[in-house]
Amino acid sequence: MSGLSHRKDVEFLEECNPALVERNAAEFKRLRDLLVQVEEPARRAETGTRWQSDGSHTYTSRLSEARQLVQHIAEGYDRAASALHAYAAALTTAKSHYANGKGSERKLASLIATKGTAITRTAQEAEPMRQWEDMRATTGFLDGLAELTMDVDDIRDEANRLHDDAGGNFRLAKTVEQEARGVCVHALKQAYELLPEFRLKGGGGGGGVDLYAAMADIRREAAEARTDPLTRLPGSGPKKDMTGPVGPDTPVSPQLRDIRMRVAGLPDAADNYWVPLVTDGMHADWISQNKEVLRAAAKNAGLPEELVAGVAWQEIGGYQPGLLDDVTGTIREQAAAPWGLSPVSPENLPWRLGGELDETSYGPIAIQLRRGAEVLGYDPANLTDHQRTLVEEALQDPKQNAFIAAGFLAQIKAESGLADVPADRMTEAQMREIAARYNGGPYWDLPKAQGYGDRFVGNLAQAKDAMR
Repeated sequence: MSGLSHRKDVEFLEECNPALVERNAAEFKRLRDLLVQVEEPARRAETGTRWQSDGSHTYTSRLSEARQLVQHIAEGYDRAASALHAYAAALTTAKSHYANGKGSERKLASLIATKGTAITRTAQEAEPMRQWEDMRATTGFLDGLAELTMDVDDIRDEANRLHDDAGGNFRLAKTVEQEARGVCVHALKQAYELLPEFRLKGGGGGGGVDLYAAMADIRREAAEARTDPLTRLPGSGPKKDMTGPVGPDTPVSPQLRDIRMRVAGLPDAADNYWVPLVTDGMHADWISQNKEVLRAAAKNAGLPEELVAGVAWQEIGGYQPGLLDDVTGTIREQAAAPWGLSPVSPENLPWRLGGELDETSYGPIAIQLRRGAEVLGYDPANLTDHQRTLVEEALQDPKQNAFIAAGFLAQIKAESGLADVPADRMTEAQMREIAARYNGGPYWDLPKAQGYGDRFVGNLAQAKDAMR
Protein backbone atom coordinates (compact mmCIF):
# COMPACT_ATOMS: atom_id res chain seq x y z
CA MET A 1 0.00 0.00 0.00
CA SER A 2 2.98 2.31 0.59
CA GLY A 3 3.57 2.61 -3.17
CA LEU A 4 -0.01 3.68 -3.87
CA SER A 5 -1.93 6.93 -3.62
CA HIS A 6 -5.65 7.68 -3.78
CA ARG A 7 -7.41 10.05 -6.15
CA LYS A 8 -8.05 12.49 -3.33
CA ASP A 9 -4.29 12.98 -3.00
CA VAL A 10 -3.99 14.32 -6.54
CA GLU A 11 -7.47 15.43 -7.58
CA PHE A 12 -6.22 19.03 -7.63
CA LEU A 13 -4.64 18.09 -10.97
CA GLU A 14 -8.15 18.30 -12.48
CA GLU A 15 -7.92 22.08 -12.20
CA CYS A 16 -4.26 22.39 -13.22
CA ASN A 17 -3.67 23.62 -16.75
CA PRO A 18 -0.18 23.29 -18.28
CA ALA A 19 -1.13 25.66 -21.11
CA LEU A 20 -1.90 28.42 -18.62
CA VAL A 21 1.42 27.83 -16.84
CA GLU A 22 3.11 28.08 -20.25
CA ARG A 23 1.23 31.33 -20.86
CA ASN A 24 2.66 32.76 -17.66
CA ALA A 25 6.12 31.54 -18.67
CA ALA A 26 5.66 33.35 -21.98
CA GLU A 27 4.70 36.53 -20.10
CA PHE A 28 7.96 36.40 -18.14
CA LYS A 29 9.87 35.68 -21.35
CA ARG A 30 8.20 38.71 -22.96
CA LEU A 31 9.35 40.94 -20.13
CA ARG A 32 12.86 39.50 -20.37
CA ASP A 33 12.99 40.20 -24.11
CA LEU A 34 11.68 43.72 -23.53
CA LEU A 35 14.43 44.40 -21.01
CA VAL A 36 17.12 42.94 -23.27
CA GLN A 37 16.13 45.51 -25.89
CA VAL A 38 16.94 48.24 -23.39
CA GLU A 39 20.36 46.88 -22.49
CA GLU A 40 22.16 47.72 -25.75
CA PRO A 41 21.03 51.39 -25.92
CA ALA A 42 21.98 51.71 -22.26
CA ARG A 43 25.44 50.30 -23.00
CA ARG A 44 25.92 52.71 -25.90
CA ALA A 45 24.89 55.65 -23.71
CA GLU A 46 27.36 54.54 -21.03
CA THR A 47 30.39 53.84 -23.27
CA GLY A 48 29.77 56.04 -26.30
CA THR A 49 29.06 59.36 -24.62
CA ARG A 50 31.92 61.74 -23.82
CA TRP A 51 30.95 64.44 -21.40
CA GLN A 52 33.61 66.68 -19.89
CA SER A 53 32.32 68.05 -16.62
CA ASP A 54 32.89 67.88 -12.91
CA GLY A 55 29.74 65.77 -12.74
CA SER A 56 30.61 63.38 -15.57
CA HIS A 57 31.58 60.58 -13.19
CA THR A 58 28.10 60.77 -11.66
CA TYR A 59 26.55 60.48 -15.14
CA THR A 60 28.71 57.45 -16.01
CA SER A 61 28.12 55.67 -12.70
CA ARG A 62 24.35 56.20 -12.88
CA LEU A 63 24.26 54.78 -16.42
CA SER A 64 26.30 51.79 -15.31
CA GLU A 65 23.95 51.21 -12.36
CA ALA A 66 20.90 51.45 -14.64
CA ARG A 67 22.38 48.98 -17.15
CA GLN A 68 23.29 46.48 -14.43
CA LEU A 69 19.82 46.90 -12.95
CA VAL A 70 18.25 46.02 -16.29
CA GLN A 71 20.54 43.00 -16.59
CA HIS A 72 19.54 41.66 -13.18
CA ILE A 73 15.84 42.16 -13.79
CA ALA A 74 16.10 40.46 -17.20
CA GLU A 75 17.95 37.53 -15.65
CA GLY A 76 15.30 37.22 -12.97
CA TYR A 77 12.47 37.08 -15.49
CA ASP A 78 14.45 34.63 -17.63
CA ARG A 79 14.88 32.24 -14.70
CA ALA A 80 11.21 32.54 -13.82
CA ALA A 81 10.22 31.74 -17.40
CA SER A 82 12.48 28.67 -17.48
CA ALA A 83 11.13 27.45 -14.12
CA LEU A 84 7.51 27.71 -15.22
CA HIS A 85 8.25 26.12 -18.59
CA ALA A 86 9.78 23.09 -16.87
CA TYR A 87 6.88 22.86 -14.41
CA ALA A 88 4.35 22.98 -17.25
CA ALA A 89 6.06 20.00 -18.92
CA ALA A 90 6.05 18.04 -15.65
CA LEU A 91 2.42 18.97 -15.06
CA THR A 92 1.50 17.52 -18.45
CA THR A 93 3.18 14.24 -17.47
CA ALA A 94 1.48 14.21 -14.06
CA LYS A 95 -1.94 14.79 -15.60
CA SER A 96 -1.30 11.89 -17.99
CA HIS A 97 -0.63 9.56 -15.04
CA TYR A 98 -3.71 10.95 -13.31
CA ALA A 99 -5.87 10.27 -16.37
CA ASN A 100 -4.57 6.70 -16.52
CA GLY A 101 -5.40 6.25 -12.85
CA LYS A 102 -8.93 7.55 -13.34
CA GLY A 103 -9.39 5.16 -16.26
CA SER A 104 -8.51 2.19 -14.05
CA GLU A 105 -10.65 3.61 -11.28
CA ARG A 106 -13.70 3.79 -13.57
CA LYS A 107 -13.21 0.16 -14.55
CA LEU A 108 -12.91 -0.76 -10.87
CA ALA A 109 -16.14 1.09 -10.10
CA SER A 110 -17.97 -0.81 -12.84
CA LEU A 111 -16.64 -4.10 -11.49
CA ILE A 112 -17.69 -3.25 -7.94
CA ALA A 113 -21.16 -2.33 -9.18
CA THR A 114 -21.72 -5.94 -10.23
CA LYS A 115 -21.59 -6.90 -6.55
CA GLY A 116 -23.50 -4.17 -4.78
CA THR A 117 -24.90 -0.66 -4.81
CA ALA A 118 -23.78 2.04 -2.44
CA ILE A 119 -26.67 3.16 -0.26
CA THR A 120 -25.22 5.11 2.65
CA ARG A 121 -23.96 8.66 2.24
CA THR A 122 -20.43 7.57 3.20
CA ALA A 123 -20.45 4.80 0.62
CA GLN A 124 -21.70 7.08 -2.14
CA GLU A 125 -18.92 9.60 -1.53
CA ALA A 126 -16.09 7.07 -1.21
CA GLU A 127 -13.57 6.56 -4.01
CA PRO A 128 -13.77 3.20 -5.83
CA MET A 129 -10.35 2.33 -4.40
CA ARG A 130 -11.67 2.90 -0.86
CA GLN A 131 -14.80 0.93 -1.64
CA TRP A 132 -12.79 -2.05 -2.81
CA GLU A 133 -10.44 -1.85 0.16
CA ASP A 134 -13.49 -2.08 2.40
CA MET A 135 -15.20 -4.81 0.41
CA ARG A 136 -12.19 -7.13 0.49
CA ALA A 137 -11.68 -6.55 4.22
CA THR A 138 -13.51 -8.40 6.98
CA THR A 139 -15.19 -5.26 8.32
CA GLY A 140 -15.43 -1.72 7.11
CA PHE A 141 -17.22 1.58 7.07
CA LEU A 142 -19.15 1.06 3.84
CA ASP A 143 -21.94 -1.10 5.21
CA GLY A 144 -24.21 0.32 2.53
CA LEU A 145 -22.50 -1.99 0.09
CA ALA A 146 -23.65 -4.95 2.17
CA GLU A 147 -20.24 -6.53 1.71
CA LEU A 148 -20.79 -8.98 4.54
CA THR A 149 -23.26 -10.92 2.45
CA MET A 150 -21.61 -10.74 -0.98
CA ASP A 151 -19.10 -13.07 -2.56
CA VAL A 152 -16.29 -11.11 -4.18
CA ASP A 153 -13.88 -13.96 -4.80
CA ASP A 154 -14.71 -14.12 -8.51
CA ILE A 155 -13.71 -10.48 -9.04
CA ARG A 156 -10.91 -10.29 -6.48
CA ASP A 157 -7.93 -10.74 -8.81
CA GLU A 158 -9.17 -8.28 -11.43
CA ALA A 159 -10.31 -5.79 -8.80
CA ASN A 160 -6.94 -5.96 -7.05
CA ARG A 161 -5.17 -5.38 -10.36
CA LEU A 162 -7.32 -2.34 -11.19
CA HIS A 163 -6.98 -1.03 -7.64
CA ASP A 164 -3.19 -1.25 -7.74
CA ASP A 165 -3.00 0.15 -11.26
CA ALA A 166 -5.12 3.16 -10.28
CA GLY A 167 -3.17 3.71 -7.06
CA GLY A 168 0.16 3.33 -8.82
CA ASN A 169 -0.73 5.92 -11.44
CA PHE A 170 -2.03 8.30 -8.81
CA ARG A 171 1.26 7.83 -6.96
CA LEU A 172 3.26 8.58 -10.09
CA ALA A 173 1.18 11.70 -10.69
CA LYS A 174 1.74 12.86 -7.11
CA THR A 175 5.49 12.24 -7.24
CA VAL A 176 6.05 13.93 -10.60
CA GLU A 177 4.06 17.04 -9.65
CA GLN A 178 5.50 17.35 -6.14
CA GLU A 179 9.11 17.10 -7.25
CA ALA A 180 8.61 19.52 -10.16
CA ARG A 181 6.78 21.99 -7.94
CA GLY A 182 9.59 21.97 -5.39
CA VAL A 183 12.18 22.70 -8.08
CA CYS A 184 9.98 25.38 -9.63
CA VAL A 185 9.31 27.18 -6.34
CA HIS A 186 13.03 27.16 -5.50
CA ALA A 187 13.90 28.61 -8.91
CA LEU A 188 11.19 31.27 -8.60
CA LYS A 189 12.57 32.33 -5.24
CA GLN A 190 16.03 32.66 -6.77
CA ALA A 191 14.55 34.70 -9.62
CA TYR A 192 12.72 36.94 -7.16
CA GLU A 193 15.94 37.65 -5.27
CA LEU A 194 17.44 39.05 -8.49
CA LEU A 195 14.75 41.72 -8.68
CA PRO A 196 15.35 45.05 -6.93
CA GLU A 197 13.00 46.35 -4.30
CA PHE A 198 11.80 49.81 -5.22
CA ARG A 199 10.62 52.06 -2.44
CA LEU A 200 9.21 55.56 -2.66
CA LYS A 201 9.84 58.14 -0.01
CA GLY A 202 6.81 58.48 2.17
CA GLY A 203 6.33 54.74 2.62
CA GLY A 204 3.66 54.25 -0.02
CA GLY A 205 0.29 53.22 1.34
CA GLY A 206 -1.42 55.87 -0.73
CA GLY A 207 1.12 58.55 0.20
CA GLY A 208 3.56 57.79 -2.61
CA VAL A 209 3.82 59.53 -5.95
CA ASP A 210 2.24 58.06 -9.09
CA LEU A 211 5.26 58.56 -11.36
CA TYR A 212 3.41 57.49 -14.48
CA ALA A 213 0.65 60.05 -13.97
CA ALA A 214 3.02 62.76 -12.78
CA MET A 215 5.54 62.74 -15.63
CA ALA A 216 4.36 63.62 -19.12
CA ASP A 217 7.55 62.20 -20.68
CA ILE A 218 6.87 58.76 -19.19
CA ARG A 219 3.30 58.85 -20.46
CA ARG A 220 4.52 59.80 -23.93
CA GLU A 221 7.09 57.01 -23.97
CA ALA A 222 4.45 54.52 -22.83
CA ALA A 223 2.10 55.63 -25.62
CA GLU A 224 4.83 55.16 -28.22
CA ALA A 225 5.78 51.75 -26.82
CA ARG A 226 2.25 50.39 -27.23
CA THR A 227 3.04 49.57 -30.86
CA ASP A 228 5.93 47.31 -29.81
CA PRO A 229 4.78 43.66 -29.89
CA LEU A 230 6.75 43.01 -26.69
CA THR A 231 4.46 45.25 -24.65
CA ARG A 232 1.88 42.45 -24.50
CA LEU A 233 1.55 38.84 -25.51
CA PRO A 234 -0.29 38.20 -28.79
CA GLY A 235 -3.97 37.55 -28.26
CA SER A 236 -4.10 38.97 -24.75
CA GLY A 237 -7.03 41.19 -23.89
CA PRO A 238 -6.95 44.53 -22.08
CA LYS A 239 -4.46 44.73 -19.24
CA LYS A 240 -6.00 44.46 -15.79
CA ASP A 241 -4.65 45.26 -12.35
CA MET A 242 -3.35 42.29 -10.38
CA THR A 243 -5.14 41.52 -7.13
CA GLY A 244 -4.28 39.12 -4.36
CA PRO A 245 -6.40 36.18 -3.22
CA VAL A 246 -9.76 37.02 -1.75
CA GLY A 247 -10.08 35.78 1.81
CA PRO A 248 -13.17 35.12 3.93
CA ASP A 249 -13.10 38.67 5.30
CA THR A 250 -13.60 40.22 1.83
CA PRO A 251 -17.23 39.75 0.77
CA VAL A 252 -17.01 41.80 -2.45
CA SER A 253 -13.95 40.92 -4.51
CA PRO A 254 -12.13 43.58 -6.60
CA GLN A 255 -13.28 41.79 -9.76
CA LEU A 256 -16.93 41.84 -8.68
CA ARG A 257 -16.64 45.51 -7.72
CA ASP A 258 -15.14 46.30 -11.14
CA ILE A 259 -17.95 44.50 -12.98
CA ARG A 260 -20.58 46.29 -10.92
CA MET A 261 -19.05 49.63 -11.90
CA ARG A 262 -18.86 48.70 -15.59
CA VAL A 263 -22.47 47.54 -15.87
CA ALA A 264 -23.87 50.53 -13.96
CA GLY A 265 -23.90 52.73 -17.06
CA LEU A 266 -25.21 50.08 -19.46
CA PRO A 267 -28.85 49.77 -20.59
CA ASP A 268 -31.18 47.50 -18.68
CA ALA A 269 -30.93 43.90 -19.82
CA ALA A 270 -33.67 41.45 -20.71
CA ASP A 271 -33.95 38.28 -18.64
CA ASN A 272 -35.49 34.84 -19.04
CA TYR A 273 -35.95 34.03 -15.38
CA TRP A 274 -39.65 33.21 -15.68
CA VAL A 275 -40.12 32.42 -19.36
CA PRO A 276 -38.08 29.78 -21.26
CA LEU A 277 -36.85 30.85 -24.71
CA VAL A 278 -37.78 28.00 -27.02
CA THR A 279 -37.76 29.48 -30.53
CA ASP A 280 -35.11 31.10 -32.71
CA GLY A 281 -37.16 34.27 -32.77
CA MET A 282 -37.15 34.46 -28.97
CA HIS A 283 -33.39 33.86 -28.97
CA ALA A 284 -32.84 36.62 -31.52
CA ASP A 285 -35.00 39.06 -29.57
CA TRP A 286 -33.07 38.37 -26.37
CA ILE A 287 -29.69 38.86 -28.08
CA SER A 288 -30.90 42.05 -29.77
CA GLN A 289 -32.23 43.50 -26.50
CA ASN A 290 -28.94 42.72 -24.75
CA LYS A 291 -26.50 43.50 -27.57
CA GLU A 292 -24.95 46.55 -25.87
CA VAL A 293 -24.27 44.54 -22.73
CA LEU A 294 -22.86 41.59 -24.70
CA ARG A 295 -20.69 43.92 -26.78
CA ALA A 296 -19.29 45.66 -23.69
CA ALA A 297 -18.64 42.30 -22.00
CA ALA A 298 -16.78 40.99 -25.04
CA LYS A 299 -14.64 44.13 -25.29
CA ASN A 300 -13.79 43.98 -21.60
CA ALA A 301 -12.65 40.37 -21.98
CA GLY A 302 -10.76 40.90 -25.25
CA LEU A 303 -13.01 38.53 -27.22
CA PRO A 304 -14.96 38.69 -30.50
CA GLU A 305 -18.48 39.85 -29.75
CA GLU A 306 -19.92 37.08 -31.95
CA LEU A 307 -18.28 34.47 -29.70
CA VAL A 308 -20.01 35.85 -26.62
CA ALA A 309 -23.29 36.31 -28.50
CA GLY A 310 -23.08 32.80 -29.98
CA VAL A 311 -22.55 31.15 -26.61
CA ALA A 312 -25.35 33.27 -25.17
CA TRP A 313 -27.63 32.02 -27.97
CA GLN A 314 -26.86 28.45 -26.93
CA GLU A 315 -27.31 28.97 -23.20
CA ILE A 316 -30.52 31.00 -23.13
CA GLY A 317 -32.42 28.36 -25.07
CA GLY A 318 -34.35 25.33 -23.86
CA TYR A 319 -37.16 24.66 -21.48
CA GLN A 320 -35.35 25.51 -18.25
CA PRO A 321 -35.81 29.14 -17.20
CA GLY A 322 -33.79 30.69 -14.41
CA LEU A 323 -36.44 29.77 -11.85
CA LEU A 324 -35.55 26.09 -12.21
CA ASP A 325 -31.90 26.87 -11.56
CA ASP A 326 -32.95 28.23 -8.18
CA VAL A 327 -35.03 25.10 -7.50
CA THR A 328 -32.09 22.86 -8.43
CA GLY A 329 -29.72 24.84 -6.22
CA THR A 330 -32.11 24.72 -3.26
CA ILE A 331 -32.61 20.96 -3.52
CA ARG A 332 -28.86 20.36 -3.76
CA GLU A 333 -28.33 22.57 -0.71
CA GLN A 334 -30.84 20.47 1.22
CA ALA A 335 -29.13 17.27 0.09
CA ALA A 336 -25.73 18.61 1.16
CA ALA A 337 -26.96 19.75 4.59
CA PRO A 338 -26.74 17.28 7.51
CA TRP A 339 -30.41 17.86 8.23
CA GLY A 340 -31.49 17.62 4.59
CA LEU A 341 -32.07 14.72 2.22
CA SER A 342 -29.38 12.44 3.65
CA PRO A 343 -28.40 9.70 3.00
CA VAL A 344 -28.77 10.83 -0.64
CA SER A 345 -25.83 13.04 -1.61
CA PRO A 346 -26.32 15.90 -4.12
CA GLU A 347 -24.40 13.94 -6.76
CA ASN A 348 -26.84 11.03 -6.49
CA LEU A 349 -30.08 12.96 -6.82
CA PRO A 350 -32.24 11.84 -9.75
CA TRP A 351 -32.44 13.41 -13.23
CA ARG A 352 -30.83 16.82 -13.72
CA LEU A 353 -30.95 17.48 -9.99
CA GLY A 354 -27.84 15.35 -9.50
CA GLY A 355 -24.57 17.24 -9.13
CA GLU A 356 -22.30 18.97 -6.65
CA LEU A 357 -23.65 22.06 -4.93
CA ASP A 358 -21.17 24.46 -6.50
CA GLU A 359 -21.68 22.93 -9.94
CA THR A 360 -25.20 24.38 -10.08
CA SER A 361 -25.54 26.75 -13.05
CA TYR A 362 -27.17 30.16 -12.76
CA GLY A 363 -28.06 33.06 -15.00
CA PRO A 364 -29.22 33.56 -18.59
CA ILE A 365 -25.79 32.49 -19.90
CA ALA A 366 -25.61 29.45 -17.66
CA ILE A 367 -22.41 29.31 -15.60
CA GLN A 368 -21.58 26.97 -12.76
CA LEU A 369 -21.29 28.76 -9.45
CA ARG A 370 -17.72 27.55 -8.91
CA ARG A 371 -16.64 28.87 -12.34
CA GLY A 372 -18.29 32.20 -11.62
CA ALA A 373 -16.44 32.33 -8.31
CA GLU A 374 -13.12 31.75 -10.08
CA VAL A 375 -13.75 34.56 -12.57
CA LEU A 376 -14.64 36.88 -9.70
CA GLY A 377 -11.42 36.07 -7.85
CA TYR A 378 -12.81 33.86 -5.09
CA ASP A 379 -11.51 30.46 -4.02
CA PRO A 380 -14.40 28.11 -4.89
CA ALA A 381 -13.26 25.55 -2.32
CA ASN A 382 -13.40 28.07 0.53
CA LEU A 383 -16.39 30.29 -0.20
CA THR A 384 -18.18 31.71 2.81
CA ASP A 385 -21.97 31.60 2.77
CA HIS A 386 -22.02 35.36 2.15
CA GLN A 387 -19.58 35.12 -0.75
CA ARG A 388 -21.52 32.23 -2.29
CA THR A 389 -24.71 34.31 -2.10
CA LEU A 390 -22.98 37.28 -3.76
CA VAL A 391 -21.65 35.09 -6.59
CA GLU A 392 -25.09 33.56 -7.12
CA GLU A 393 -26.72 37.00 -7.21
CA ALA A 394 -24.13 38.27 -9.69
CA LEU A 395 -24.72 35.30 -11.99
CA GLN A 396 -28.47 35.83 -11.89
CA ASP A 397 -28.19 39.51 -12.86
CA PRO A 398 -28.24 39.51 -16.70
CA LYS A 399 -25.68 42.32 -17.03
CA GLN A 400 -23.18 40.96 -14.53
CA ASN A 401 -23.81 37.47 -15.89
CA ALA A 402 -22.68 38.55 -19.37
CA PHE A 403 -19.41 39.97 -18.01
CA ILE A 404 -18.73 36.85 -15.94
CA ALA A 405 -19.50 34.58 -18.90
CA ALA A 406 -17.16 36.61 -21.12
CA GLY A 407 -14.50 36.44 -18.42
CA PHE A 408 -14.84 32.67 -18.27
CA LEU A 409 -14.59 32.42 -22.06
CA ALA A 410 -11.43 34.55 -21.94
CA GLN A 411 -10.05 32.23 -19.26
CA ILE A 412 -10.78 29.23 -21.49
CA LYS A 413 -9.04 30.93 -24.40
CA ALA A 414 -5.99 31.65 -22.25
CA GLU A 415 -5.84 28.03 -21.11
CA SER A 416 -6.05 26.60 -24.62
CA GLY A 417 -3.80 26.60 -27.64
CA LEU A 418 -5.64 29.70 -28.85
CA ALA A 419 -4.15 32.08 -26.31
CA ASP A 420 -2.01 33.86 -28.92
CA VAL A 421 -4.85 34.53 -31.37
CA PRO A 422 -6.08 38.17 -31.32
CA ALA A 423 -9.83 38.70 -31.06
CA ASP A 424 -10.12 40.17 -34.54
CA ARG A 425 -8.35 37.18 -36.11
CA MET A 426 -10.25 34.33 -34.54
CA THR A 427 -11.73 31.93 -37.05
CA GLU A 428 -15.10 30.24 -36.84
CA ALA A 429 -13.38 26.92 -36.13
CA GLN A 430 -11.44 28.45 -33.24
CA MET A 431 -14.57 29.98 -31.74
CA ARG A 432 -16.27 26.60 -32.12
CA GLU A 433 -13.49 25.00 -30.06
CA ILE A 434 -13.87 27.55 -27.28
CA ALA A 435 -17.64 26.98 -27.26
CA ALA A 436 -17.08 23.22 -26.96
CA ARG A 437 -14.62 23.79 -24.11
CA TYR A 438 -17.17 26.06 -22.43
CA ASN A 439 -19.67 23.23 -22.48
CA GLY A 440 -17.47 20.21 -21.86
CA GLY A 441 -14.57 21.49 -19.77
CA PRO A 442 -11.78 18.89 -19.76
CA TYR A 443 -14.06 16.57 -21.75
CA TRP A 444 -14.64 19.06 -24.56
CA ASP A 445 -13.57 16.57 -27.23
CA LEU A 446 -16.34 14.09 -26.33
CA PRO A 447 -19.50 13.87 -28.49
CA LYS A 448 -21.76 15.90 -26.19
CA ALA A 449 -19.49 18.95 -26.13
CA GLN A 450 -18.64 18.58 -29.81
CA GLY A 451 -22.36 18.62 -30.59
CA TYR A 452 -22.60 21.85 -28.60
CA GLY A 453 -19.83 23.28 -30.78
CA ASP A 454 -21.66 22.22 -33.93
CA ARG A 455 -24.86 23.92 -32.76
CA PHE A 456 -22.85 27.03 -31.90
CA VAL A 457 -21.63 27.22 -35.51
CA GLY A 458 -25.10 26.48 -36.85
CA ASN A 459 -26.60 29.42 -34.93
CA LEU A 460 -23.66 31.82 -35.29
CA ALA A 461 -25.06 33.69 -38.32
CA GLN A 462 -28.34 34.35 -36.52
CA ALA A 463 -26.49 35.53 -33.41
CA LYS A 464 -24.43 37.94 -35.55
CA ASP A 465 -27.58 39.32 -37.19
CA ALA A 466 -29.17 39.87 -33.79
CA MET A 467 -26.12 41.87 -32.68
CA ARG A 468 -26.49 44.39 -35.53
